[in-house]
Amino acid sequence: MGNLRVSPPKRETKVDTVRRYRSGEAAKLADMPAATLRIWEQRYGVVSPPTSASGQRLYSDVDVHRLRTIKALVNRGHAISSIAHLDGDQLRHLASAGSNPALSDAPMRATNLFIVGFGESVTLDMPKGVNAVRLESIHEIPSADGDESAETCVVIRVEALHEDVVLAIVSAAQRLLCDDVLVVYSFGTTRAAELARLEGINLKRAPNALLHANDLLAEYLQSLHRRDSGSAGRERIWRRTPRRFDNDTLTSVVSRSTTIACECPKHLAELVLQIAAFERYSDECQSRSPADALLHRHLGDAANKAVAMFEDALAAVAEHEGWSMPAITRGER
Repeated sequence: MGNLRVSPPKRETKVDTVRRYRSGEAAKLADMPAATLRIWEQRYGVVSPPTSASGQRLYSDVDVHRLRTIKALVNRGHAISSIAHLDGDQLRHLASAGSNPALSDAPMRATNLFIVGFGESVTLDMPKGVNAVRLESIHEIPSADGDESAETCVVIRVEALHEDVVLAIVSAAQRLLCDDVLVVYSFGTTRAAELARLEGINLKRAPNALLHANDLLAEYLQSLHRRDSGSAGRERIWRRTPRRFDNDTLTSVVSRSTTIACECPKHLAELVLQIAAFERYSDECQSRSPADALLHRHLGDAANKAVAMFEDALAAVAEHEGWSMPAITRGER
């Protein structure tokens, strides 16, 4: 009888039955651009799918569900950097909690927010009290409607920041009587950036702004919330103070006698007359370039602030002396 050869039992190989998706399919299922998915993985490690032999990332249904949840939270105002590493339970807790607590009460006062140049990339749910208006270009920014009960803010995205662009932004912001302006740009000249900051514009360079539109808006709204929650108010930009006293009243002050043993009241009145004249001169001065125009605008703004400050001082002197100095009514300036 020959030797009986007994074959060893076959070892069962474990087959991965989990359904897998390539990056393009996963991004489509999560309703996001594939480029956003790549950035979220590279920068924040939102998911860590295995790779195939050819190096393709293969996403599971669990990965896709996680991406959907994170995207929904980002759309509601959560910064991707703050939630990317949360586990499933933490993400579910946030999702069931409603809107982002950091934005639920922000800003403190009613706000008209103009969002310019972001197209359809902004899907962020606005906090209570924020009226968001989406526009395609700077030229669509309207004039102020006369209602000053709400704060007016503008967030503008431009590809290239040049001097003429800054001038167009400043003109539009002044027309709208903005309280705050943020400009998000991809590229720009140093000179244009300097002029923008000189005019009180907040700048943020973000070449991939369209991919991070919701993050940018959420961060901006949080900054408004922090500002309005603080004790100190913010000086409004581009809003010149109307004159308190007309030229005839100021001229009469120059010739008045005072109980003060000096000529300070006279000098104050003269300073107001001179600086107000310089404000008008700067506004009417010819400009050879957008940079010149912005500089003249800045000089006029500075002169206006000085006039307001000296007029306040003169009003204090008039009260001390018991003088009657009628103030200019609105619209007489």
